[in-house]
Amino acid sequence: METLDLRHLACPEPVLRAKKAIAENPDSVIELRLSGAASLANVTRMARTLGAEVEARELPGGEYTLTVRTGQPEPALEPAPCEPEAQPGRATVLLGNNLLGVGDERLGRILMKAFLKTLKSVQPLPREIIFINNGVQLTTEGSEEIPTLLELAELGVDVISCGTCLDFYGKLDKVRVGIVGNMFDIVVRLNRAAKIIAP
Repeated sequence: METLDLRHLACPEPVLRAKKAIAENPDSVIELRLSGAASLANVTRMARTLGAEVEARELPGGEYTLTVRTGQPEPALEPAPCEPEAQPGRATVLLGNNLLGVGDERLGRILMKAFLKTLKSVQPLPREIIFINNGVQLTTEGSEEIPTLLELAELGVDVISCGTCLDFYGKLDKVRVGIVGNMFDIVVRLNRAAKIIAP
């Protein structure tokens, strides 16, 4: 059994190294050592999208052991998981703050509320909305924008919150809409976007 120490690596290194190990070791068992809940969530999600079985064990000090049982290699090359194909005309929205614009904070909240509500009525709908830095406040417990974001998700818009950002703000377990992403996932989505809207 191969053991890979991914502790104390910054995002997206744990995901990238774990993905490489899974690809290079089909039909085998790999033990991954991880630190932090965000890293655990990101690597677990990536491994499962590759068809691996995953079992986590918590260790003292916020560390984890992740046992990954990999499957057989695919007979043909497929698009890598968490690497969505760009859809013509559908934009990716990148939100790095919970306010829209620079200036008065109250006005910024009003503008963000209006922006998200207006997104529901545009055609075509955006492919995804990615929340980074303080923007993750909009997808977490206590946000007034959760109902609007849930409606967008029901309409087929992917809602992705940066796991490192959630962890930084102590809100990794407070996400109320969408999925927790990692920097690899975010960069791939931005790279494949038909266009990027970053108000």
